[in-house]
Amino acid sequence: MLGGLAVPVPTLFTEEGAIDPGRTGQFVRAIASAGADHVLLLSTVGEFPLVEESERRLLLEAGIESLAGKADAWVGVAAPSTRLAVRYAQSAEERGAAALVAVPPYYLHPTPAAVAQHYRALRESTKLPLLASNVPTFVGYALAPELVHRLARERVLDGLTDVAGFLASIEAILRGAPEGFAVLAGEDSLVAEAIEKGAGGAALETANVVPKLGLALVRAAVAHETARAAELQLLVARLAEAVRAGPFPSTTKFLATCAWGAPAGYRAPYPALTPEEERVALAAFDPLRPLLRPFL
Repeated sequence: MLGGLAVPVPTLFTEEGAIDPGRTGQFVRAIASAGADHVLLLSTVGEFPLVEESERRLLLEAGIESLAGKADAWVGVAAPSTRLAVRYAQSAEERGAAALVAVPPYYLHPTPAAVAQHYRALRESTKLPLLASNVPTFVGYALAPELVHRLARERVLDGLTDVAGFLASIEAILRGAPEGFAVLAGEDSLVAEAIEKGAGGAALETANVVPKLGLALVRAAVAHETARAAELQLLVARLAEAVRAGPFPSTTKFLATCAWGAPAGYRAPYPALTPEEERVALAAFDPLRPLLRPFL
């Protein structure tokens, strides 16, 4: 099942900047125990470009072994080269991943034909479901809906998370997608609308801070509880504003600690918030505490 709530969790580091399997496992366990359907390791929120290839095995083992409840592990296999992405994919399968999530090759912009071949190589390298991730802000270009639809019809892609930031992008992916193709909203403020249009779930950064709120929103939207979904969507959108009040992704870690005592840990060049950055983030977050209390 590729729908429901996926939570792209952060990667946690020691004070010296090394991978911290204990903290990461504790974080994953809390998110899974809160009811998430999928925990996404090594996503953008997980600072995947900072994690060295030699560190991925330790991180994946710590995360996957810490799963609880019904949650499974999705693993990001983003890489600028196809050979590296394939190695990441095969390693994830060996470690017990349930699905792979891949942004298209970044920095240098390949042709659409080359992007398609990149995904075909990933498809052939494992037996796991493969989802693309449309993140033009970070990748530098968007995945064309026509390309996504073609790869979906070829059964190369099983789904897509859309983090373009506007509803029209999700609608374009949904139009023409074959039956059974999973589309997840990756923009926290668009979840209810996206699911109403046909998306099967969401991948929510804010669910790191208040996981049960994200779960409630997705469930209400999937159940077509329109009024309840609209109410929860407004709260999630306000929480997203608080998360974006400071530098990414350190503010997510900081607010998760504030909300439920989550462990934290940072690696340069994305350090802990400064006192002033903390003040700004809390100025946006603290007014929400009474509204968030039922979900904590």
